[in-house]
Amino acid sequence: MASSLRYSVLATPERVVDSIAASAEPGSIGGFWIADLGARPFVGRFSKNQSFTLRRARGPLTTPRVAVLRGRVEPNGTTAAVVATFELHPVVRLARIVWVIVFCAMSLLVLPAATSQPELLWVPVIMGVVVLLMMIPFELLARADRVQLRSDLEDALRRAGSISVG
Repeated sequence: MASSLRYSVLATPERVVDSIAASAEPGSIGGFWIADLGARPFVGRFSKNQSFTLRRARGPLTTPRVAVLRGRVEPNGTTAAVVATFELHPVVRLARIVWVIVFCAMSLLVLPAATSQPELLWVPVIMGVVVLLMMIPFELLARADRVQLRSDLEDALRRAGSISVG
């Protein structure tokens, strides 16, 4: 899922950070909380070294927000460089790991018995399909989140100054 963005903004790094921060609200600890809704496009935080972690706000009637935009603002001569990467939310990554562990555990339990009962070979196949079907919706949700995060980030950067991609 890692996809990177790079922008050059005709403004000071401090002004760029202020512009992005003005578009963000502090989020909850878990990051999937329904109460993370507001008028601003982002929920997230900034650290002292001008790095940020942003995601879209989630309301009670919206789908989970699974993409996270991690980046930093760096001085680059007379401009500010914004470098960011899309990642899956840590809770989503943890859920994927748990599903793969469950699949491996089920396979390890069933495969030895399948030598005497070949019909048990369907259990790992079906479990694998279930695990795959659990991962596909998160990828589709992340794709939609990435498009909106990118658009909202570009809007926030334009408020700081003229931007160029690359």
